[in-house]
Amino acid sequence: MLLPELIKMTTPILSEPTLKSIATTFHQHIRLAVVMFVCGLSPFIAHAEGFKFKVKNTSKSNVAVFYRISEKSGSFKLKAFLNLKPGEEKLKSVSIDKGDTIAFYGQDAENQTSVMVKKTFDVLKQNSRSIYYIPIIIPEKQTTSFESIEGLSVKLEHNKVLNFLLKMDSSSMSSLSLLENNFQNIYPLGTFIFVDTKTNQLLLPPLEPSFWNSSENYLSIQDSLYAMVNTDKRGMANAQVGYFVAKMFDSLRVNNTAELEFKAKLSLVRWKPTAEADIYQVFNDKAVQGFLQNCYAQINNPDQEYQRYRLYFLSSYERIDDLEIYGKQYYNFGNEADLSLSTPAQVFSTNLGVMYTKNKTLSNYYSVQGAVLRTKAYDFTSLLFNSFKKNTKNNIIANIYANQHDLTAAIVDEYKSLVAYNPDPVQLSLQALDPKDNNPSLVPIQTTVNNLSPYAYMAADTSKQASAVQNNYKINTYNNKVKFYNSHLKQVNTLFRQLEQANNDLVKISQTNPDKGFSSTVNSPGLLKEIEVNSQIVRKE
Repeated sequence: MLLPELIKMTTPILSEPTLKSIATTFHQHIRLAVVMFVCGLSPFIAHAEGFKFKVKNTSKSNVAVFYRISEKSGSFKLKAFLNLKPGEEKLKSVSIDKGDTIAFYGQDAENQTSVMVKKTFDVLKQNSRSIYYIPIIIPEKQTTSFESIEGLSVKLEHNKVLNFLLKMDSSSMSSLSLLENNFQNIYPLGTFIFVDTKTNQLLLPPLEPSFWNSSENYLSIQDSLYAMVNTDKRGMANAQVGYFVAKMFDSLRVNNTAELEFKAKLSLVRWKPTAEADIYQVFNDKAVQGFLQNCYAQINNPDQEYQRYRLYFLSSYERIDDLEIYGKQYYNFGNEADLSLSTPAQVFSTNLGVMYTKNKTLSNYYSVQGAVLRTKAYDFTSLLFNSFKKNTKNNIIANIYANQHDLTAAIVDEYKSLVAYNPDPVQLSLQALDPKDNNPSLVPIQTTVNNLSPYAYMAADTSKQASAVQNNYKINTYNNKVKFYNSHLKQVNTLFRQLEQANNDLVKISQTNPDKGFSSTVNSPGLLKEIEVNSQIVRKE
């Protein structure tokens, strides 16, 4: 219906010119009002801009999505946006004023609220034609609380397998790296090593086992440990533990919080004696004798050097059959806008607040197989030094016997010469030795020599008779024989005295007991002392 007709129906009857005038005036007022309304809104419309958002429900239940616009003035507007089913996504535009911030979040039927995703006008304006992805993520409830490093240390200390991690030296993770090829690079069980304790260096090339080499898996154990650790809550952790875990986190690039799982399997491998390999008789093995002689050659003063040298027989090692450390890092929500760049694998509501992880499953941080953790050895040092004394004693006895033999042979030779140079065979009859007797008895010789005295020299014939020349020739011959006879007689007596001294020395050294010279490493009959040795000295170069 036209405006003039409407006026006619609602007003008293007026003339035609009057009605046209009223209608014209009304249209003018309407136009003026519209212009004034538009002008009044122009400050707001000039700064508002529309942006497109693709909202996706990543949870497993229906969610109602809201957005909240925080204005620069401090006020805010909260509006219901849309409803989404699990996995559903929708595209929708929202106008935002300059200086404002929009935040999206969802809520499920149990009133669980999603992580809030914020966007500022300036960030959106940087690429206004883009479609911004807004994930609606309801955090999973995490029942397990994060622990401090102290809590992890307590768990490690009480774990029968994994407590070795706390016994590593201060280089921690670098020590773990040294383990990786340890099994292949150590000397086998049954090896002899001779060590200078001042330098922890091997003095001789190790003697690797011959026929007595035999080993067995004596014991195998395995265990695991799970912990969720926050690095900021260290508490009063043991310094060594704190240092180890801190170094481990540095190596694994854990900067805040991590979920860790340790798994390990250890074996105790022992040298196994066999019927041919009685450990107490191993020094009698001919294959060891050359090595022992080389050890003896290193010892100058056994009384002073006993504490310096050590002879070890590698008897067992604790082997890491398998060690695996798994982990998953957690990150705190700081700038929630990061969520729109890449959706986290998992978001958790924990006792430390809302956190997220980039990986859904645990990743392997570190693993090693077949590494030797600790090596033990039987300490043969006292046996070596006592053997050294015994060896020295045996060498002395052997030398004395050799000297006795040489003295006996010299006495026989001197006696033969004594008989040959007898100046007066008529007055002194000396029993000659049987040339067929290779080992004549010294008793008759000793008896004979004891009854002999040196001959006196004859004076020269000083007469002027012609016979004096002939007499002096005989006298000189006699005196020469006397000279040789007396010399051999004196030498025989000297040799007998030396032989007597050798016999006395042999009696004395045979009565000594060198086994009491050094303390024994035997704790009780039939048990050798086994000690842990430095892994560095049993690793092959």
